Amino acid sequence: MTVPEGGLRFQVLGPAGVRCGDAPVRLPGTVARRVLTVLMLSPGEVLSTPRLAKGVWGLCCPATASNQVRKAVAQLRQCIPGAGAHLLTDGPNYRLNVSAVESDLVEFNQRRLRVRRLAESGAGEAQLIQELQTILSLFRGQVAADIVDGDELENGPIRAAARVVEERRLAVQKELISLRLRSSPPALVIEDLRDLVAQHPLAEDLRAQLMLALSLSGRQADALAEYAEIRTLLRDELGIDPDHSLAQVHEAVLCGDALTYLRAGAPLRDHHQSGATELDAGRQHVAPRTHKAPVRGTCTLPHGPTDFVGRREEVDTLLRTARAGSRGPGPLLVCIDGMGGVGKTALALHAARRLAQDCPDGQFYVDLHAFSPCERPREPAEVLQVLLGSLGVEAQHIPSDLDSQVAMWRARLADSKVLLLLDNAASEAQIVPLLPPGHGSLVLITSRRRLYGLDGTEPCPVSRMSAGDSRELLEQLLGGGLEPRAAQLLVTYCEGLPLALRLAAAKLRSRPAWTLSHLVQRLGNTRRRAAELQVGDRSVRSVLQLSFDALTEAQRHALCVLALVPDASLGVHEAAALLGTDPAEAELLLEGLLDVNLLEQSHIGRYALHGLMAGVTTGTCEFERLLCGGERRSALRRLLAHHLAVTSRSCLLLGRPDDGSVAGSGAVPHLPEINSRKEAMEVCERELPAMVETLRASGQEGFFAPAAQLARNLRFVLAPEGGGREEERHGEEDGGAAGCRESEAYRGALLGLAATCRGVGLLEHGATLAATATSSAGARGISPGERVP
Repeated sequence: MTVPEGGLRFQVLGPAGVRCGDAPVRLPGTVARRVLTVLMLSPGEVLSTPRLAKGVWGLCCPATASNQVRKAVAQLRQCIPGAGAHLLTDGPNYRLNVSAVESDLVEFNQRRLRVRRLAESGAGEAQLIQELQTILSLFRGQVAADIVDGDELENGPIRAAARVVEERRLAVQKELISLRLRSSPPALVIEDLRDLVAQHPLAEDLRAQLMLALSLSGRQADALAEYAEIRTLLRDELGIDPDHSLAQVHEAVLCGDALTYLRAGAPLRDHHQSGATELDAGRQHVAPRTHKAPVRGTCTLPHGPTDFVGRREEVDTLLRTARAGSRGPGPLLVCIDGMGGVGKTALALHAARRLAQDCPDGQFYVDLHAFSPCERPREPAEVLQVLLGSLGVEAQHIPSDLDSQVAMWRARLADSKVLLLLDNAASEAQIVPLLPPGHGSLVLITSRRRLYGLDGTEPCPVSRMSAGDSRELLEQLLGGGLEPRAAQLLVTYCEGLPLALRLAAAKLRSRPAWTLSHLVQRLGNTRRRAAELQVGDRSVRSVLQLSFDALTEAQRHALCVLALVPDASLGVHEAAALLGTDPAEAELLLEGLLDVNLLEQSHIGRYALHGLMAGVTTGTCEFERLLCGGERRSALRRLLAHHLAVTSRSCLLLGRPDDGSVAGSGAVPHLPEINSRKEAMEVCERELPAMVETLRASGQEGFFAPAAQLARNLRFVLAPEGGGREEERHGEEDGGAAGCRESEAYRGALLGLAATCRGVGLLEHGATLAATATSSAGARGISPGERVP
């Protein structure tokens, strides 16, 4: 498209910049250039100040990040002529409003859409080739090349967004090669294909095209050498064999039947239906063969991890459920849900491979992108384009409207038994149009949400990996002979998350000078642990941050408040006290977080936050605002008051005379039912882990007097027959004579409670309380986020 004389052109398909007419605009400093690049990579999208800040500094934004972003936008408006009409403010957010004339990325997207419509309307090869070549001419190099090349943020938003555009560029290049391979002498595309293969050596579809081009050019040996090379690469790099479609190309080359294979249109997509071609060696007029790709044998399942271990119970349950079949006329749906990084996709692929023989008419895989960086959840129409294409339906024959696509998909699979793996699903509405019709078909769905709203769905929740399986996976990744203590701590720190274990092992392998003990030492800081578990573009923090960002504002706030006591499981009444709300509203929030697998529930009515998720939460801006606003102290004071009221009521029912410690319990609005000695013991037993965590946190905030009273109450509840009043006085004496400081009384009460815990067999709680009392953390407090191991 021609840029009007003197008009602006925002360019990001190459070095990032702006041109005014023919002259480049001189942009201000690094911050402004990065802010503009983020905006140019998301044209028309409203971007928040924190998101723009992440594009500049990543997750480690300075305190002045928001001010610097606003200053950068002001500088851009000053230095770019007429920028005010394009760089718009939307409340506290910003948006780049540009058309295809003013943005090379917008033009790229619109031209891609135009090619798709031309193909659907039956446009000829020559026109499609010309359009695709015009699209590729928009690129002046790698996307945002100057920014990405100097980007120290391996997993930053700019690099991620640029990668998405590069993938779309590669898709256009593949389409162009496919058309040229069918409409011109194959030798003319070999050079371009070699360039693409050099850039993407593991891309099997590109290698297949190169093999066909070489074979059709009379270079049979070279084509076979390409297959041998990629087979070796795949085995050495990934431990897998070439997929089925590449093996078919290899067989066609061996049989000298590459031309027939190419005309059949599988697996390469044809964008037209020509009446004749001149691809045969004699240049004779040959009518193409009509071909309808059969469903039977089609498989697009990717290879799962070669080192899959454990999950025996989940695998057995999944296989047993799948082989039992659907109870109704439609397919069987199995929803495999769990938190990010817990291994849902690996489990689904492992099971799918074992179930493939039960679904002989095809096995299909699609990533629905519910939680993918810089990707929106895929629309059903987009997914059906992929699925119908995998069945051999030519692009121009696929309807444009969703209803017709659904009808075609179901018609093609009528009376077929297929396996469909929908990975990373967002909602039930995204899934319904994709379901195959036949009884006997199987649909495996993986999601971070519990998608049980579909009729006939069989749940398969995936929780954290057991310590034994975690150790087995660690030995599989790092070999035997590991330092026993360090290996045990690493398993503990990774908290049953396979992703964390894999990243820890990968980091250790990438640092030959490191020992396992050194890595474990670096992981000792709870708040830094999730960020430490990062290798290249993959990190625990980025995976779990996607789940946090998808929450509602109320859910994010609730998660931040729950992270104040990260090691405790809480009941509804405790959570209500901590959140400052009533039990009904607290339960609604807790259940909502449970539905998206950000809380765990080992017992009915008890909710716990995964340790790594707690570490990610405490590193968010929302958590920092919570601390700065003083809400931490208020929340912990409410929880302490709740526990004090519960234990005081329990002490009375267990026979201790009222010493006035329950006088203030009326200020606590919501307490569980405690009307008997049995209920008193049961409530205190359930809430004991949370009470211990509250005692630790209370020392950090200086709530020494009420915390000391809570400790004395717990001593009586745990050992009411042991002379409670006398032991309480003894505990106070441990803290010092009358008039001693409250912190010393608190310390003495913790030591007394620790002794009682050891006496009744609660050794872990006893050790925790003793460590808290004897450390500086117990007496003087520690910084938020640091926890005593």
